[in-house]
Amino acid sequence: MPAAAIFSIVLAAITVLVLAAYLISIARILGHISAKLREVNNGLHTVTERTEPVGSIVEGINNDLAGVDGALRAVLARK
Repeated sequence: MPAAAIFSIVLAAITVLVLAAYLISIARILGHISAKLREVNNGLHTVTERTEPVGSIVEGINNDLAGVDGALRAVLARK
């Protein structure tokens, strides 16, 4: 086998190994990103669950303030 053929085979093998190492490192980085995104997603679900009751509380406050607004407008109308 000529030296050029052996050199080409060795060069191709090195290229494949370098590309494989590069792709493995990208896969590991994407795995870390995926884990962090799962943590963020879980945190968002927690925030959503904890803020659900706020809607009814805000509606109650808004209704109370509507009564106060009506009373204040009546007081201003008397002047």
